Amino acid sequence: LLDRLFRKIGLSGKALIPFIIGTGCSVPGIMSSRIMEDIYDRKVTAVITPFIPCSAKLPIIALFTGYFFRDNYALIATSFYFISIILIIISSLIIKKVFNKNYTSSYISELPEFKLPSFRYLFKDVLDKMKEFVIKAGTIIFLSSVLIWFLLSFSTNFEYGVNIQNSILAFLGRKISWFFYPIVGRNSWEISVSAIQGLIAKEQVVSSMEIISGLSGEFRNTFEIFADGSPFSFLNNSSSYAFVIFNLFSAPCIAAIATMKKELGNFKYTFLAIIFQIFLAWIVSVLFLYIIKIFI
Repeated sequence: LLDRLFRKIGLSGKALIPFIIGTGCSVPGIMSSRIMEDIYDRKVTAVITPFIPCSAKLPIIALFTGYFFRDNYALIATSFYFISIILIIISSLIIKKVFNKNYTSSYISELPEFKLPSFRYLFKDVLDKMKEFVIKAGTIIFLSSVLIWFLLSFSTNFEYGVNIQNSILAFLGRKISWFFYPIVGRNSWEISVSAIQGLIAKEQVVSSMEIISGLSGEFRNTFEIFADGSPFSFLNNSSSYAFVIFNLFSAPCIAAIATMKKELGNFKYTFLAIIFQIFLAWIVSVLFLYIIKIFI
């Protein structure tokens, strides 16, 4: 039903399936791009599927909309999903114009004879998929968490148990804080570190902010990470909206990146996809920041 419409922006109608699955988790969403026979359709879908806000991004949406947009939180939360649709359209058009100007493909969908499924085969297939997901995602997330713990616990002189302001992670965060300055309006290593932790798992953006706030002062609940004295108290409606946009639409978590690499076939295409996702999210978040400042 949607193939004719999707073809106008360089996608297959079957891309709808990865998009729907991606609302739960980007990893199986990217993996489901295998249903497409054409290699171009498969690669493009694998790259843009992470633009769909997955369940791991919901804590970010809930935190910021619940605090900064209490009167219109439902409308603001919904707006992020409409932005994701716009970004998917823009991304697919860019990829089509740059890499496949004359690309055409026909939609083929074979309708098999309907039969009752073999529950033995179904159980075995689902179990294999679950094992594959747990092994790949679990090991990457675990190793990355160990690395973050190390960077937070040691100083640049490798002294253990230092103040978080003197940790290796704070040092690295200050080095890249300029990148987030146009988004939030301040050189904040705390913001930089929180956003970077989203590469491990998107929900860790919120947990990272809680940890940093807890070590910087006495805060009793999640919303108080924006209270006076917190490293995040400088955020306002416009900068928080832009920050959420960046976290939702920049490069996905490491597990999704690993899955994307498998679907794209090599590291080069994966690296280019990550750069494309990051800078598109950066540009859109900066644009929205100044648009909100002008009109609101």
